[in-house]
Amino acid sequence: MAEVLKTELEFFEENRANFLDQHEGKFALIKGRECHGFFDTDRNAYEKGVELFGLESFLIKQVLAKDHIDQAPALMLGLVNATI
Repeated sequence: MAEVLKTELEFFEENRANFLDQHEGKFALIKGRECHGFFDTDRNAYEKGVELFGLESFLIKQVLAKDHIDQAPALMLGLVNATI
């Protein structure tokens, strides 16, 4: 795990079950080992994060029982050029 946001990600995982009880589907704004609120959209969370922390790093993570992972093969995105 990368060092950037490691503390925030660990904090989120430690508290995921608690967050799910009252904030499922919302976006958590986390800095260090503290949650600074839950927001309806990632944009609202981002705007609050910039307001509070400026250019410092912070985590925005949607509160879900299981993380959704988007997958797109590189060939489909045009990142790999293949001739068949």
